[in-house]
Amino acid sequence: MAARTFLGTLRLAILIAVLLFVALGAWLDRARSRDWDNTLRVTVYPASHSTDPGVRAYTAALQAEDFADVESFFIDEASGYGITLERPVRIRVSHAARELPPVLPDRPGPLTIALWSLRLRYFAARTAWNDSLPAPDIQVFALYSRLGPGSTAMPDSVGLSKGLIALTHLYGDAAAAGSNQVVLVHEVLHTLGATDKYDFATGQPLVPEGLGEQDRQPLYPQDLGEIMAGRIATSARDAVVADSLEQMLVGPVTALEIGWPP
Repeated sequence: MAARTFLGTLRLAILIAVLLFVALGAWLDRARSRDWDNTLRVTVYPASHSTDPGVRAYTAALQAEDFADVESFFIDEASGYGITLERPVRIRVSHAARELPPVLPDRPGPLTIALWSLRLRYFAARTAWNDSLPAPDIQVFALYSRLGPGSTAMPDSVGLSKGLIALTHLYGDAAAAGSNQVVLVHEVLHTLGATDKYDFATGQPLVPEGLGEQDRQPLYPQDLGEIMAGRIATSARDAVVADSLEQMLVGPVTALEIGWPP
């Protein structure tokens, strides 16, 4: 009995030590990603979520240059908040992910979400380990589907601040490149601690923090959208999807959440 008690206590102590180590690592990663002392390295792993030959070809051909607008967006927005880094975010593209990451459960609950998060973090760690590129600060798994008639509804994209991992669902078509990048930046900002700025029931941007032009008179229609709202409010009840990052900005609440000074 004494031996079993000792072994049980030892296992519990080891488990607690592992959990503390993981929690400390996550806290340090998040703190370092939000101090903006150095360029954040973001690796995008494109993968086809479709058997369509066009989607597969589009995905396989993606390179870092295809995400240049993402880097430019961070340069422009960060400078407005006094961030002096010449390149706040650097995008790399890797095709090292040989399989699809685990997707969010259809009916997520606390336990299934926790298990899925652990599986995704393991998948991300294994992918980075097998990648020839330097270890990234943030990993984005970009899953591309077919655009056009007969295409299915896109699953939700997610960004995890614990682990600095984003899972984005995008369209594998050059016509959707601009809106794809809006989704990608939105989820990257989630990994840095930014929260959604829209009504979960309606998708309508919140007022005022979800508006790109909070002081506009009259308030509607807005010409710009807040990136964490994801859409541009055309009235108090209507909003449209942005075609490109040129129509989006980082509002003051989001800036504060990701560590940009007011």
